[in-house]
Amino acid sequence: MPSELVDDDQVQNKLHEHQSSFGVRALIILVAALVGGIGCARWVNSIRVETYVGSLQAPKTIIIAKNDAVIQEIYVKEGQVVSSGEIVVALFDHSLDQNWKAKQQELIALEAELEQSKAKTEVELALRNKEIESEVFNAKLKSSQYLKEQYIHQITNLAWQDFLQDYDSLSSNGSSEEVFRSLVYESRLPDENRITAMLRQESARNSAEVFSARVKLCEEQMAELKAIQKKLPNQIRLAMGVEVMMNRLVRVKSELKHIESQRDALMLKAGGYGKIGIFEKEIGDPVKKGAPIVELFDKEHPFLIVEVPSRKISLFNKGTEVKIGFSGNKKGTGIVQKISEQAIQKPGLGESVILVTVEPTGRLWPELPMGTTVDIFLENKRE
Repeated sequence: MPSELVDDDQVQNKLHEHQSSFGVRALIILVAALVGGIGCARWVNSIRVETYVGSLQAPKTIIIAKNDAVIQEIYVKEGQVVSSGEIVVALFDHSLDQNWKAKQQELIALEAELEQSKAKTEVELALRNKEIESEVFNAKLKSSQYLKEQYIHQITNLAWQDFLQDYDSLSSNGSSEEVFRSLVYESRLPDENRITAMLRQESARNSAEVFSARVKLCEEQMAELKAIQKKLPNQIRLAMGVEVMMNRLVRVKSELKHIESQRDALMLKAGGYGKIGIFEKEIGDPVKKGAPIVELFDKEHPFLIVEVPSRKISLFNKGTEVKIGFSGNKKGTGIVQKISEQAIQKPGLGESVILVTVEPTGRLWPELPMGTTVDIFLENKRE
């Protein structure tokens, strides 16, 4: 019996000790929870998360109409990704098309007329050249005849000159008696021969000079004919109107090239890589020059436009990091890149707003339609 009582006392002592240690641990846990709750409350009170609304945007280019026209064809769909130079929309300008067709007809007619004038010019030039060549041939023929006569008379002149020289030599070498006899008895005969020889020599010399002048005239005529023949092609081209038509042809080609450049401008192309937005017009709709057709977004470089109330703008600085809540419970991060220098007044709002640009950081943002509304979270730490 006594041994059983001792065992019961030991058990009760151990239970009492266990309950005491459990109470101490519970007290410690309670105190720790109290301290943690107070710290958490202070932390929550010291950090406040501001929420703003932003709009998803991207760098964009607006494809506009360069002429008053009608939308003839749309080659892409909304949301389609296009590359630089790809045709997006084709426009049709009725008056420009009519001008283009008229200029083409005018060009064809001018080219045919020019070819006809060139053919007439070649025929006329051949006929005139033939006439000139015939005149040149006749001048050469006369020149050769005159030259022949000139040489004959020059030779005759030299012959009579030699005869007179020989005659004078014989007279001077005779004796006094022979000279006296010649003067007394034969005085007339020597004088007649000498005079006749002198006259014939003079006649031959004069004839040679005359034919030399005729040869010279023939040579001058041939030179003049050659000069005329050299100028003849240009003169005939001018007379046939070839130069005038060529100038008209150059002008028409220049006008046609200008019209074709305007027609090329009707093919609206993407200025760079991007995604097609919403079309403002449909096929068959008329458009005015400068009217927007569609926007092209560069979705490789998205950003957010956040409208911040002007009294809250002090919370934003360039380089401030923000958290972003996208549609579908998707998260992202961004950094303030630009703060507008001027506040704007929105209709219906009593307070002006300042536009803040936020660019991506961290992982890629989800691909969403342009203009999608997102939530911007900014942690505001209180001092």
